Amino acid sequence: MNEMDFFQMIGKESITFFAIILVYFLFVKPKDIQMEKKDAQINELVETNRLIVSENSEQLGKISNTLEKISGEMSSLSDNQKKLNDGQDELWREIVYLKKER
Repeated sequence: MNEMDFFQMIGKESITFFAIILVYFLFVKPKDIQMEKKDAQINELVETNRLIVSENSEQLGKISNTLEKISGEMSSLSDNQKKLNDGQDELWREIVYLKKER
C-alpha cells in the first residue's frame, strides 16, 4: 500500500465520519431537543393537572359538606311538616267535635 492509497483511504473514512457527524447535528440533535421540550411540557401539564385536581377535590369536599347539612335540614323540615300535618288533623277533629257539641 503506497502513500496515495493510504491518503485515499483516510479521505474516504474522514468523509464517512464527517457525514455521520453532520447527520447527527442536522437530524438527531434537533429531535433530542424537541423531545426534551415535549418532556418539559408534559411534566408542566401533569403538575398543573395535579394542582387543579387538588383544588377541585377541596371544593368538592366543601360542596359535599354543604349538601350533607342541607340533607339534614331537609330531613328535619320533613319531620316538622309531618308533625304539623298531624297537629292540623287533630285540630280539625277537635273543631268538628266542638261543632257537634253545640
